[in-house]
Amino acid sequence: MPKKTKKLNGGEKEELLIKIILCSFRDYKKDIPSIGKIEKVGLENEYGSINWNNIDFNKLKKSDSKIRNIAKQLNISKGSSLDKADVKINDTFYSLKCTGYGKPTIVNHTSRVGFLNIADIKSQNISDLDSIVDKYWTLRENNEISEDCPNSDEKSPFKNKKHVIKPFLDFFIFEGSGKGKSKYPAEKVLEFRKFNETSSWKIFGSEYLDQHWERLYFCLRYKKGIMPKDQIAYDNHKNKDKISPWIRHFKGKKGEKKFRGALHVRVG
Repeated sequence: MPKKTKKLNGGEKEELLIKIILCSFRDYKKDIPSIGKIEKVGLENEYGSINWNNIDFNKLKKSDSKIRNIAKQLNISKGSSLDKADVKINDTFYSLKCTGYGKPTIVNHTSRVGFLNIADIKSQNISDLDSIVDKYWTLRENNEISEDCPNSDEKSPFKNKKHVIKPFLDFFIFEGSGKGKSKYPAEKVLEFRKFNETSSWKIFGSEYLDQHWERLYFCLRYKKGIMPKDQIAYDNHKNKDKISPWIRHFKGKKGEKKFRGALHVRVG
């Protein structure tokens, strides 16, 4: 029996669809506000072309199989999690952030080890970030902030520390991840609500974080980011000394005690 193809989630579908429609804009030499005339679309290589006469994008978005089939014809694939740029339009590399499905992620469950790597690359002082995380835990333990702490909360320990946090978050947005620099760094962010509503497309450069600062949510979680599952795993963890400053054995929303210490940052 052939393996069942996994259903595309909303974000995955929109990412493929915006790349497909960009190819049609290129072939029709369409002008897009903030970008200009689309003349080239690809990443490592230029994406292909098809006959667009029979493509109805309103119908296409309802069919995962048709989306996949057209993407394959155009040599489009979903971007690698290791790449910051999702697409190259003309001569500019863009990170795609869809706001129509879920909340765009900036940092995906990354332990202190990843931030140590970035601190070395960007010559940042990790102890300044450690102090902010320590304050987060103090506030959490006193029930003064929620698990997902928004910068709209006056008590957010991250809110007034942009000078400390921005170099790290900018790295995640444009340059790479906790594993190091991306093969394809992004120069700009293309934020969109729906792939075919170009009026919703917004282009950001280094000001992206400043424009979204009040809408950021910070959380220390347990699910990913090499978090130990139990006390034995924690005691024998190969990176125990590196991860320990951020870890607390703490109850979450469901009342379960877990080793929490993987930082997750998203736009709310």
